[in-house]
Amino acid sequence: MGEIIAVPNGYSRPRRKGETREINMFRNPATVAEMIKHCSERSHITFLSIDGTSRTAKVNGRVRTWKRDPNRVEVPVKYGLRECGTFDATDIERILIPV
Repeated sequence: MGEIIAVPNGYSRPRRKGETREINMFRNPATVAEMIKHCSERSHITFLSIDGTSRTAKVNGRVRTWKRDPNRVEVPVKYGLRECGTFDATDIERILIPV
């Protein structure tokens, strides 16, 4: 199991001066197999964005795996109106599982 981390919500905005963003608790997947299971069960996954906040992306297709290389994984995602991308095994630390 990955360690539990507190990450600010990327979609919440402070209403008044001095308020902070909403904080959510997550953990990272421990193995590639856990990442495959989590991404294939969900239609939306949460990930850690570049600015350190949590964001949501829609899984845009099936999770691809390879028989000869079990650590090779591709998860196609859609983010926003026109942005598409792929999470792979090197992005395992960016996938967040709610606690």
